[in-house]
Amino acid sequence: MDTPETPAREESNAKVIRLIRPSVVVLCGPAACGKSTFAAKHFRPTQIVSSDQARALVCDDERDQRFSAQAFALVHCLIEQRLSINRLSVVDSTALTPPARKSLQDLARKYHVPAVALLIDVPLDTCVERDTKRERSVGRPIIERQHHLFEQLKSSIKQEGFDQVVELRDEDLDKARFEIVFRPVPRSVSPPERPERRRFASRRAHHAAESGPTADEARAPSQPNGRPPESA
Repeated sequence: MDTPETPAREESNAKVIRLIRPSVVVLCGPAACGKSTFAAKHFRPTQIVSSDQARALVCDDERDQRFSAQAFALVHCLIEQRLSINRLSVVDSTALTPPARKSLQDLARKYHVPAVALLIDVPLDTCVERDTKRERSVGRPIIERQHHLFEQLKSSIKQEGFDQVVELRDEDLDKARFEIVFRPVPRSVSPPERPERRRFASRRAHHAAESGPTADEARAPSQPNGRPPESA
């Protein structure tokens, strides 16, 4: 009797991507290209650091671009905390500008871990169609502008210093398979005290010196019998 060959065929068609944990994995692509869906399919929810989620945590609305600076400050903070304990960080943002990508590369370099770029290359019309079906669409003009930036970065990103650049077309998204290898980076058990802690401590000491003695210090010394000394 013939043995079904479908599983073997599917395995042979899989696009295997090897990642090292810890590392910074940057998803690049325009809105509605499928980044969040792809990330949710292949990674744990705790491994994904989403700029939209960070914006929602900051200002209660993931679409409010007025607070993007605060949102990305939170994104970078979360990445740093994860890298400090050897965790994988998958960054779910458009990452379409060189400064945005460089800031994530800098975090990887700071913690001596690889920086990987995953390019989600989906046709413009597909992105626009998917956007119309989303609860919160961004509109065709924004997607067209972002798709144009994405086409530009495809020709330059390999010269930006990423340790690995992987291009995934629409047909690859369901075939991709990740192999994650754990290679911990030695970290100090007790991280150095943050400068702001020392600064706040010095402020408290300075404030105490200016405010004079405390109530206990101001209390008159007592005689051995517990009564205050008699005035002269």
